[in-house]
Amino acid sequence: MHENIEDLTHLQKLETRTVLQCLRSRYKQKQFYTWAGPTLVALNPLKDVPGLYSKKMMELFAHESFTYKTPHVFALGQRTLRHLQWGLGKTHQAIVVNGESGAGKTCNALYLLSFFAAMETNNNEVPNSDNIEVLLCRSNPLLEAMGNAQTLRNENSSRFGKLIRLVYVGEGANTQLVSAHIETYLLESTRVARHAAGERNFHIFYQMLAGLPESLKVELDLQNVPKWSIASQRDCNAMDEAHFHATVAALEQLSLHDTTQQLWKLLAALLHLGNVEFEVNKEANSWTTDQQNHLESAARLLGLNSNELFQLFTVRHFQAGSKSPAVVRPCSSPNECTNRRDTLIKLLYRMTFDTVLENINRKLQHALDSTFTMPKYLCILDLYGFESFEYGNSLEQLCINYANERLQYYFTVNYLKEQQLHLANEGLTAIDLDENALDKQNLISFLDGPVSVFGVLNEECYLNRGCDDSQVCIRIQSSLNERTRGIKSMPPSPRMPRSSKIKAPPVEFAISHYAGLVSYSTVAMLDKNRDYIPTEMMSVLSRSRNYFVKLLLGKDAIIVNATHTMNGRRHTVLAKFKNSLDNLMRILNVCDVHYIRCIRPSLSAPYYTSSPSQRWDEDYVDAQLNACGVIDTIKVSSFGYPIRMSHEEFASRYKYLSTKRPKEPIEAIEICREITESYVQLENEIRVGKSQMYATEKGIELAERWKFRIRQQAACVVQRWWRERLRRQKAAVTLQNWWRTVVQTRAVNRVKRWWKRKRSTAQILSKVRQICVSVRIIQRTVRRWLIHTRAARQKRAQISLPSTDSVAQVIADESCDHDVKLQVSPKWGENNNCAKLTQSPNLISLQLSRANFFYSLGVISIRRPPTVRARFITRKTCLPFSFIPPRSQLPSGLTDAYL
Repeated sequence: MHENIEDLTHLQKLETRTVLQCLRSRYKQKQFYTWAGPTLVALNPLKDVPGLYSKKMMELFAHESFTYKTPHVFALGQRTLRHLQWGLGKTHQAIVVNGESGAGKTCNALYLLSFFAAMETNNNEVPNSDNIEVLLCRSNPLLEAMGNAQTLRNENSSRFGKLIRLVYVGEGANTQLVSAHIETYLLESTRVARHAAGERNFHIFYQMLAGLPESLKVELDLQNVPKWSIASQRDCNAMDEAHFHATVAALEQLSLHDTTQQLWKLLAALLHLGNVEFEVNKEANSWTTDQQNHLESAARLLGLNSNELFQLFTVRHFQAGSKSPAVVRPCSSPNECTNRRDTLIKLLYRMTFDTVLENINRKLQHALDSTFTMPKYLCILDLYGFESFEYGNSLEQLCINYANERLQYYFTVNYLKEQQLHLANEGLTAIDLDENALDKQNLISFLDGPVSVFGVLNEECYLNRGCDDSQVCIRIQSSLNERTRGIKSMPPSPRMPRSSKIKAPPVEFAISHYAGLVSYSTVAMLDKNRDYIPTEMMSVLSRSRNYFVKLLLGKDAIIVNATHTMNGRRHTVLAKFKNSLDNLMRILNVCDVHYIRCIRPSLSAPYYTSSPSQRWDEDYVDAQLNACGVIDTIKVSSFGYPIRMSHEEFASRYKYLSTKRPKEPIEAIEICREITESYVQLENEIRVGKSQMYATEKGIELAERWKFRIRQQAACVVQRWWRERLRRQKAAVTLQNWWRTVVQTRAVNRVKRWWKRKRSTAQILSKVRQICVSVRIIQRTVRRWLIHTRAARQKRAQISLPSTDSVAQVIADESCDHDVKLQVSPKWGENNNCAKLTQSPNLISLQLSRANFFYSLGVISIRRPPTVRARFITRKTCLPFSFIPPRSQLPSGLTDAYL
């Protein structure tokens, strides 16, 4: 059930228990991102998830809809980019990524940067190595190598704060990235000199030891060294060599070829300096070292004299005033010599880091064309997460927690309280916040006010009265007690717990932060805050023969000793960090800030826990949610109005929801009121203010849904009308085609009937002609036969047959009468002795030896015709239906008739 809820503000019960259940259910379903109002909660999967940040996923979120419903880091990036392009809200945009170490801040910031680079690459027709997005991606391996390290909780923990400022110009779809700038905050330079057991130094040292070629190692005297104090070669892993090549490629792609060789020399010198240890020579009452080879190698690589370098570590210079002569004294203990050595190591590494960053910024900085409009900034802030260790919290943790306190105060007060006041001024019901903004404001003033923790530490560094750690702690506690006196709303007492039975002077004080109570130790806190750089150290470095070392001294040589001047307060670590954080707050104040709260589900290593249920620690996640302020964000965002737009924009966008269609134009605010009053469900989700509209995510979703439904209904009506029109047109065309077919068919039928009649007439005429020919033939035959019959009749009348001559004469006479020529063979009677010729009134018969012939009504047949009148139907002639004897048996006179 909970895995389908993509926004924690949609939970029915906004309690810590339900929030944890929802996040755990989504984590088991491999859904690592969840909305919490305007904030994105990112759960660290603790391992690579295929396809979660692929190019296909980037393309999917590049075309996300207006609501940005799907929770993902790319969705937040797309929303920020859209706001920047189309001017939604403030001109500038910022994304704050926070969380504790190992929660995935650096990875999410890197994925955001990759997403913006991919969006910009899609806009460029021809990819170029000088494009800002390409340079940004290439600079990241170098910054990670020099600023990240392995800690107990994270293998790639970022040990510095980073603000990436992307500069865009243009409007709308024509917005393009033209420049970039990277700022850093509070580099943990103490790590380069010493780090806790189980942790590693910065990655760059191990990459150099694993990946440098042998020839360069010989040149830098890095071979045949059993152990390095600040970076043991035994801590190198299989990935360091591959990362070394990536770092070298980044240096080459950023055109830092000359810097590369000098960088290896300087880092090798720091390795050699870390191995230098100090011993007392009691006979000469001086300091000596057993690692003379490391000292000489470091001096050679730095371009210094080895004796001067050793004197720098073992001899102190005191000067009471600017005009008084300096007093030289040897260091009193090995620890003091080691501290001076570590000071030089930290100074050189910090200046190297700043120089590399300056070169990167110079490469990223492009001059803006005068034709461009006012530039717009998109900032990505990757800052330390809240830190609280069981013991050993010192100045670094105080600065980190102070920065997170300022950011949380900005979100809680500058965002939520401003929303409350703004809504009240707009005539809407004010939001009743159950968070205590006054406590947060008091807490920040306890940290950086005139009488505060920062004030006491800076004053002690300036006065240099030689207070020990317990005295500093007691003064901090008394100052805080004075500030909290008479204040009703205050955090828990920062004094040591009363149950403590420690009789030694206190060296710890406690502060109740928004994420919980944190105890800080004042041991060496003044020295860390003072960050003292001896004058003689700068003097020795200024005489270096290495031009790269002189380049590093460019800016720091002027202010490095300012802690001993009247302006020394502003050059302590706390003062510089507060100034940089104030500048950061000024940047955020002009931006629309979007938040990503990174959560680590468990402290267990991902390689030993493959099941998601084993990688989930309920109490640990709950502590992080409180530390990030997610619970407060959910409570406020659930009844706040994070989406705002002008009346005109709302009316133009959702005018389809209006049920009235006035004839005369009305104002946009009236349309907005009419829309919100027409829909009961929008009354509490969308409010009409005096200057603009206020809506929740749910209200906009409902309005978009109803707008889509209305437009879909209208589209269906239009489509139905159009389909009906097309159907009628098709029916008309069908009728027209049918009528044309009928007309054509009728015409064809008329032609066919005419032709058929014509053909039948011709056939009839042809048959008539054939019949006429047959009739003529029959007539001739009958006439001949009649002649013969008449002749035979005459013979019978005479009883005796007449002679052939007389018969021939009779036939000839008949032939003459009927124009028929019939020749009778004179010997016909002789040859046919059996022939008998008989005659009746209607029939003449001729009896031969083999056949009889009958003649009646002009027809000759071998059968006796019927007595009644008969009609013969013949095709051509009646002869084919008669029996025709052979020619030898026919009378001579009939032979020619049948031919």
